[in-house]
Amino acid sequence: MKIYLQFIGLIFCVLTLAGCEWTAGSGVSSWDDSGNWVDFSGSYRALDGGMLVRQFSGGTATTNTVSNELLSTGDGSKTAFSGQIAYTPVRGSLTIFTIGGYRFTDTVGTTADTVSLAVTPADGSAGTFNYSTRAWALTFPAPLASGTQIMGTYQHLVVTSMQGNHGTAIYSFMVYQTGNKLQITDSNGATYEGTMGTVRTTGGEPIDANDPNAIPPTTGPVVAQFSATGTSQGYSVTLVGVMQGTLSGGTTLSSRSMTATFIESAGYEASVSAVAN
Repeated sequence: MKIYLQFIGLIFCVLTLAGCEWTAGSGVSSWDDSGNWVDFSGSYRALDGGMLVRQFSGGTATTNTVSNELLSTGDGSKTAFSGQIAYTPVRGSLTIFTIGGYRFTDTVGTTADTVSLAVTPADGSAGTFNYSTRAWALTFPAPLASGTQIMGTYQHLVVTSMQGNHGTAIYSFMVYQTGNKLQITDSNGATYEGTMGTVRTTGGEPIDANDPNAIPPTTGPVVAQFSATGTSQGYSVTLVGVMQGTLSGGTTLSSRSMTATFIESAGYEASVSAVAN
């Protein structure tokens, strides 16, 4: 009898699946078919057919000049000074000088870890600079007078990161929607699982297909937020954004699009703008 009742209950749930909302622990919704009156499934590509997420290429760089950065100040007793300059990586000439006195220079601008600085005047003073750590060190044969400023002038690179991901570029996303569940597969075979929020008109009104009083629109734009996570080429990825389409009669969607951000765990990210074929 117990097995028979369980079997009857299973049949009842299957027969009423179209209106069921399944929940996981703590009341978190894991299945919701209220948005089943539209379907965003399809192959999404860039409008020009090019890359959706391009391979990261290291960015572009410009050279900035720092002038008269205050590094330290004499106190009348110290003969040795050290510290770090503010910016990196350093390129071009480096000059560390004291007001009215010494000049320590390196004009090569190499990437060697530590270089000796040329000193003027050559009275036994010495200086070094480490290009990797930005650390400088100076020694003098006699203490610097109190209030004597040690200042630096140098050039450094400013790198502007390009958007992208590690590994091979992504050219398409294949979207499969079942209720609020999404499975997204990219052109490299990586799969992202996620959910779609309630389907809304652009005026913000949610449309619930299970509400007997709801009257879904038959024309005009509809929009749904979504998020999905997965692993792409060894890195954890989150896709978050919006899918939008236009009802062209009944529940048929045309002009489907995806606008999202591709966020990789290594700190890279890319803006995604795609349209369905």
